[in-house]
Amino acid sequence: MVPADPPVIKAAGGILQRTTPRGDEVMVVYRKRHQDWTLPRGKVKDGESFQEAAVREVLEETGCSCSIGNYLGTISYSDQGVPKVVLFWKMTVVDEKGLRNQEEIGEAVWLQIPAAIERLTHPQEKALLSRMGILQRQAAVEAAPKAEAPVPQPAASPKPRSSSKDNRAHARLLREAEAFRVELGFLERRNLGSDNSWAPAAYEQLNNVQRCLESNDIEGGWFCLHAAQRYAVFGMNQTELANRAYVLQEEALKISSWRGEAIENLLLAGQGQLTAESVADAMALRNEDSTNQYYKTRVTGDQLRILVIVCGLAAIAAAPFLFLGGRIPLIAAVLFFGLLGATFCSAHSLIMGRNESRIPNLFITLTPVFFGALAGLAGYAVYEYMAYLTFHSGEHHISAVLGIAFLCGCLGQRLLGHIATARKKKKVRVHAA
Repeated sequence: MVPADPPVIKAAGGILQRTTPRGDEVMVVYRKRHQDWTLPRGKVKDGESFQEAAVREVLEETGCSCSIGNYLGTISYSDQGVPKVVLFWKMTVVDEKGLRNQEEIGEAVWLQIPAAIERLTHPQEKALLSRMGILQRQAAVEAAPKAEAPVPQPAASPKPRSSSKDNRAHARLLREAEAFRVELGFLERRNLGSDNSWAPAAYEQLNNVQRCLESNDIEGGWFCLHAAQRYAVFGMNQTELANRAYVLQEEALKISSWRGEAIENLLLAGQGQLTAESVADAMALRNEDSTNQYYKTRVTGDQLRILVIVCGLAAIAAAPFLFLGGRIPLIAAVLFFGLLGATFCSAHSLIMGRNESRIPNLFITLTPVFFGALAGLAGYAVYEYMAYLTFHSGEHHISAVLGIAFLCGCLGQRLLGHIATARKKKKVRVHAA
């Protein structure tokens, strides 16, 4: 018979913190019987509140009399089949006597937060202390602009987030990482007794996410988070793998590149017995496609900005020639409209994703545009000096001349792009043969 109200072991502890010239430090203790490094904590006695137990256990294990502060979080796990919850509070040392329960505690040391995270044995305590460190850094960054005098920054300090867009991206990545850390802890606890070799790798990637957040490398943080999520797949059961595979198959339908078909083939090949390896590989392809699309979008935006700048500079350069006499104003207008036509076609190719080169090279971007300007001038020459081909009476129609220049600029850009594509395809066929 299972009791209606199963017992729960209640415990409490504290995160002791002090400020030193080297930075903030916290205290961790070594338990002899368990042979592990933990935060100071212990069981709640009958008639004792969680806060009272936390203060008492900290005093017994570290010899520090403390004043209790804010509640920081809870961890939970199974202790010989019985669920156990431990609540933690932030504590400030009032008196450090250096006495402790030497029968149970072998050592109590002050460490900086990164070193303490590395020293702790249990992943949930690592996660709790990591979250505390991140929140402290966020508070420091938000409070820095309010200081009366600017604080000098070292040359190697990370670039501050100056825009609200950067702040939102930073906050979103932090939320995703912390939510996944909870999911990872659940998977690890559920798989106790089995092969959990995937868990340290996943936690290491989460630590890399934290480092990227500290240096404001949002793109690198997402890369590490996706890697951690792929490691976590190896802790899922068959039902969870099937659900993840279904989601990936639906996402593959929206991927137009070869990766979409590859994802479907990976998941279809494992339908008889879906494996974590195939799901992880499919996730890697999905993430690669997302990264590739982000990169292409950014490159396309940069190239479009270059084209707009070139058109503006060309208009400024052509304006003085419009006030001169003779054919010079017409030739300047023809060159500008030829360049404008080539720019229009280049922008259309970029937006439609038909740009053959993914390299954000200024020369590759501008060569078809300038070639289009020359093609527009060539179109004007044909119109002006070969009237029998264009069937006009020799009169100058400015609108017709500029229209021909624009059209020839488009054709010149398309011609140059077609020649480059044909040479590339021919080279690929030669290699394939």
